[in-house]
Amino acid sequence: MKLMIDLNTFYSAGDERRFFHGLDDNAAVSGYRGIARQLEIGIIQKHLNRDALRDLIALLRRYQIRLTPLAPLAQKKKYAWLAEEQQDWHGDLFASAS
Repeated sequence: MKLMIDLNTFYSAGDERRFFHGLDDNAAVSGYRGIARQLEIGIIQKHLNRDALRDLIALLRRYQIRLTPLAPLAQKKKYAWLAEEQQDWHGDLFASAS
C-alpha cells in the first residue's frame, strides 16, 4: 500500500531527522520517497497493527500533516476502529480537503 502525504516545513535539520527517524522506527513502514513537496510512504499492511497505525497517526499529527490519506483504511474491517467518532483524530482523519 502506498500513502501520499503533503509535507510541511521542518523547523530545523534535527526536526526533519526526528520525523524520518519516526518513520524508520515504524514496523509497518517499508520505505519512503519524496516527490516534490509530497512523501510517498510504503506501508506493509500485515505489519500495520493497531500500535503501528496509532504511532503513524501520532507522528503525522505531531508534524501537523493531514491524516485524510489514512481515511480509506477505516473502510476495512481490521481498521474500523479508526472511524469511531470518540477517537481524538476523527475530525482530522475525515476532514474534507480544502
